[in-house]
Amino acid sequence: MKIIDIVKHGAEILNLDNEVNLIETATKEKESELLQNAEIKKLFNLLKFAVQELCSNYLPVITEEEFSTEDKTYLVANLPNFIRMQSVYKKDKKIKFKQINRKLVFDVDGTYLARYYTYPEINSMFDDLSFITNLNPDVLVFGLISYYCLSKGLFDDFKIYNNTYIEKAESIKALKTIELPQRRWQ
Repeated sequence: MKIIDIVKHGAEILNLDNEVNLIETATKEKESELLQNAEIKKLFNLLKFAVQELCSNYLPVITEEEFSTEDKTYLVANLPNFIRMQSVYKKDKKIKFKQINRKLVFDVDGTYLARYYTYPEINSMFDDLSFITNLNPDVLVFGLISYYCLSKGLFDDFKIYNNTYIEKAESIKALKTIELPQRRWQ
């Protein structure tokens, strides 16, 4: 399931025929030209938002990151696409920590492994979301369309599409937690 396919399907439902034609002839090499179209760029950004919301509220994505502390603290902003912390380990042992504002606070400095909720990084219209199993692409299409309608001030249409989006998202909510491979500092 590629981002471009979801954007195209949303554009088709929204009757954005010019944008559908541009997407159909798009190549990865000419993606920057494609994103010069204001409507396509808006659809792309709204879809990224829908993916973040889906991962934040309905379909948890967990990853691991190893990090070292300074002054017994670590800024969670350094964790890529951080939503919220699940747990922290030191030498395979789960440890207690405090989270104060955007900092993790520990009793001692050291190297830790964070397991945290995240959302996938989307940098390209040609990125693939197929690692999110049990996800019907229509969930994201309806999320995209609902946010597009909201951005255009089409509030009645927003309500209709958003209700469908939420209904579909709720149906997958408890099916599965997705685990991304561990990343390490290099």
